[in-house]
Amino acid sequence: MKRHIVVAATAGLVIAGTIFATNTVQKAYAAEPAKKGTTAAKPAAAPKGQLPPGANAAEVYGKLTKEVEELSKQLMNSGAPDDQARIYADIEAKFVAFRNRWPNTTEANDAAFQLGAMNFGMQKYDQSAGLLKEFLGKATEKEHDQQAYAHFYLAECYKATGKYDLAETEYKLILSKYPDVNQQLNDVAKGNMQGLSTERKLAIGGEPVHFNVKSIDGKTLSPAAYKGKVLLIDFWATWCGPCVKEMPNVKQVYDKYHPKGFEIVGISLDQSRDRLDQYISTNKIPWPQYFDGKWWKNDVAVMYGIQSIPSTILVDKAGKIRYKSLRGRQLESAVQQLLAEKS
Repeated sequence: MKRHIVVAATAGLVIAGTIFATNTVQKAYAAEPAKKGTTAAKPAAAPKGQLPPGANAAEVYGKLTKEVEELSKQLMNSGAPDDQARIYADIEAKFVAFRNRWPNTTEANDAAFQLGAMNFGMQKYDQSAGLLKEFLGKATEKEHDQQAYAHFYLAECYKATGKYDLAETEYKLILSKYPDVNQQLNDVAKGNMQGLSTERKLAIGGEPVHFNVKSIDGKTLSPAAYKGKVLLIDFWATWCGPCVKEMPNVKQVYDKYHPKGFEIVGISLDQSRDRLDQYISTNKIPWPQYFDGKWWKNDVAVMYGIQSIPSTILVDKAGKIRYKSLRGRQLESAVQQLLAEKS
C-alpha cells in the first residue's frame, strides 16, 4: 500500500471519537496539543519552495516528502494560526515548485493529491476540488487506495459548497468501488451520505435548525434569541484533540469581538460533566455550553446531523447561515465581515 504523506490530511477530523485521515495521519494527528509554555519548533530555514537536491523526480520527491513530514509535525504542534499559515504556505510552495519542475510525472500527480487534501484542510474548497479531480484523472490502479481518499475529500468539498448531489455521487462511488480500502472510511462515507438530507436543510443562506435547550448554568439557548448578533454554534468536546487545539483561537476571536456583538453557543459532546466543567474553569471559557452526556447522541448534535468535530456554523445578524466549519484566521475574518454588515 502506498504510504501517504502526513500533510495529506492535516484536516483530520474527529469522527465517532476517532481521528480520521489518510494512513500516517491517523496516528500523527492524534498527538496531544502543545503544553502551555512550550513553543513549536520552527521549520527548517530553507527558502520557501526550495527543492532538495537530486538527479531525477523520484529522488527529489522522496526527499521532499521527508521534509514535508517534518513540517507537518511542526504544524500539528503549533497552536498559533499565524505559525500554521506560514507552515502551510511553505509546504504548498514546495509541492508547487516540484510540479512546475516535473509536471508530467507520477510524483507530480501525487503532489496534486497532497495539495488537494491540504487545500481542503485550509477550506479552499474550489482549489481542492480542482486538484483532486486532476489527480483522479491521471491515477492508475496502483493508486487504488489513494483514489478512495481523493473521492472522500472531493465529496467533502462538494458538501461544504452546497453541491449535495455531487457529494452523494462521490460517497456512493466510495462505497461501491473502494469497500476494501478502509472500514472507517466506508463507515464515514455512509454516515455522511445519510446526513446529506440534514445538510441540505443547513445550506448556506438557510436558517439554523431550531432548538431550545438549557445551558449547564440553566440559561435558555436558542438560535432565534441571537438575532441581531453574529452567532457561532460550536460542536466540540474536551476529548477532541483538534477541538482543544482550536479553542485558544476561538477564545481569542470571542474576546476581541464579543463587545461588538459576537456570540458563541457551545454544544459539548462530552460524556463527563466533571471533565467539561474543569476544562471550562481552567481555560476560562465564558460562553454558554449545552451538555447532556450523550456523546455522539447529543440531542442538538443529532438534530444537526453532526458526524465529525470540530464543526461550526456561523450565523449572521439576520439569522441566516453564512459559513460552516471555519477555523483559524478564517473564523476571525468571517466574524469581522458579518459584524460590519448592516442589520
